[in-house]
Amino acid sequence: MGPITPTLTGRCGGEVRFLVKPSSSKAPLLAVAALMGACMVQPPAARVQAAEGIVRGDDAAESARVSLLLDRLAPRVQALVPGADLPEDLEVWVQESPRLYALPGMGVADAEGLYSAHHSRILLSRAADDLERTLAHELAHAALGAEWARLPGTVEEGLCDLVSELLCPEGATRLRAGRLCSAALACGGLALELRLQSGDDGRQWIARVTLAGEDQGDDPQRAVFAVEAGLSSTALTTGTKRGFYGLAYLLVSRAAERVGLEGLHALCEDASAAGLERVPAARLLEAAELEDSREAWRSAAAEALGADELRALVVMYPHFVVDALDGWLHDQSLEAGWPEGVTLQVALPGGAAADLSGDASLLEQLRARRAEAQEPAR
Repeated sequence: MGPITPTLTGRCGGEVRFLVKPSSSKAPLLAVAALMGACMVQPPAARVQAAEGIVRGDDAAESARVSLLLDRLAPRVQALVPGADLPEDLEVWVQESPRLYALPGMGVADAEGLYSAHHSRILLSRAADDLERTLAHELAHAALGAEWARLPGTVEEGLCDLVSELLCPEGATRLRAGRLCSAALACGGLALELRLQSGDDGRQWIARVTLAGEDQGDDPQRAVFAVEAGLSSTALTTGTKRGFYGLAYLLVSRAAERVGLEGLHALCEDASAAGLERVPAARLLEAAELEDSREAWRSAAAEALGADELRALVVMYPHFVVDALDGWLHDQSLEAGWPEGVTLQVALPGGAAADLSGDASLLEQLRARRAEAQEPAR
């Protein structure tokens, strides 16, 4: 099973790499620059001047909707994040999929938002899972001052995720569920229990499930400080990127709980004053009270999941629950609804539990599973 995290956002520096034969002439370089300029994606047609920048979308209504989000979120990002300062020439483009260049293969697979610092431009997918939260994430990238650039590896993505969580509470549970699950998967998997009890005779069933993701090596908790998964030029699979995003979110959210965003910013200022290019990983681990071991990070991610996050996880990936229910309830009719007296929980062993009894969505998916099984083979 792949990581559960629903979306990817990131930074895009407009980086396009060409293999150019060394030459004393500047003509080839000028030709490449001209080519890239000519191949820029054309701006969306409808332009709206918002208080915080320019918004471009396919029509005036779309641009107006996003301009309202921009004007609401931008001041809050700058008030929340120490040292934040948005560019004066900021633009937000709403596209089918975020891309700077029209050249084939220049898009970023699965990205719902990108920020190009070179162009002071945020690129949003209009089909984003949560457009407001995606915009908040990209605004955080756009607003980060020079000191924040000393965050190593993928850690900046965790910071921007946390900002979007704090500013967009309606989508916070889904974000936390996805990122924390991805962090656990990157470090070996997430162990869950499904518990079913029959009201008639008190029988109980327990299924122990381990959700597994892509193998990210022996020390993903170290790689997150080295790999810049948020850059469009970093070649990683979607699952691996999501694993790094999850680890970065886990680190930053724990650190912010303990030292605040001000404390994280102070670590960046200390690194700058010491002439360091990046904040040492040891300082960030200390701020987050995390040990440098894969198991410590996996345990921390699992322990951060509460009942609400477990429910959100089931909504995002219901199949492992439906599979178990299909086996457990194979001899019971579902025509009248959820079987009377039957209770269902999803839980972390020794941790949080969420009651799923009577869940309408699971019931409908179980009914669909049975109807599909009864269809004659073609």
